[in-house]
Amino acid sequence: MVLSVSSTPGAITAAVNSFSSSYHADYFAVKGLARAYLASAPSVATASPLAGALSRVLTRWGAGKRGAPSCQPVAAITHALSSATFHRKLVDLEASISFLAISGGRRALNHGSPFASVSAFDDCLIDTINSTSAALLIGNTNVTYPMKSLLLLTGLIPAFDSQVRGGLAVAGLSGVKKTRYLLPKKGSADAQKICALPFYISECISRLSPAINSAISASSYPALAGEHGRIFDVLLFVQNGLTPRTAVVTFTSPPSGTPWYAI
Repeated sequence: MVLSVSSTPGAITAAVNSFSSSYHADYFAVKGLARAYLASAPSVATASPLAGALSRVLTRWGAGKRGAPSCQPVAAITHALSSATFHRKLVDLEASISFLAISGGRRALNHGSPFASVSAFDDCLIDTINSTSAALLIGNTNVTYPMKSLLLLTGLIPAFDSQVRGGLAVAGLSGVKKTRYLLPKKGSADAQKICALPFYISECISRLSPAINSAISASSYPALAGEHGRIFDVLLFVQNGLTPRTAVVTFTSPPSGTPWYAI
């Protein structure tokens, strides 16, 4: 099972450049504050500006509109981000990015990972998505905005909004393109799909990083270099509605019939 990106010259660069410039700016605005927050002990001093920026960006990205959940007050988001437990989970998830791998067709963690096992990573990721939903949003039932929050805070994984889910379907990953992607329970198929994707992305990066880094450097947004979750978020968003022949991100599953997420 392999996730790959297009080898067509300029395809990745063109996809990144075609993405909304304001969305690019929003990501960098929050990510800079998130780095400072994750690099220090949790406090109101680092959580407050991050909470304000996160609320503003999520609102610009659709929170509170067309039936989407609205953000909690900034004071409540600040309180959540100031929690040592919540901060620790975000730190571990952000730090795990370079340790995710696929070995022998199975998900694996390279030496030095902040998680003792793949199942521990899975539990933390699903716990964090659900706690983010409760702490940062009002009346939320779907994964979209918790995952957007997690993307902005850690850069770990693309957010499963409708565009990205459509892009995943074009890439060849089944079972993600549906009207609503509800908050998942641990161990469910929907949870497994979320947990498996970062491993495929890391494995892809490990094989193709020179080409991907070169394409990002040639784009109008070279600061995306190393932001693997966001790079794939953008590429998958852009390819929604394309045909598999013109897709930038593609997935090849084995003929055995094993679900792509059950690894």
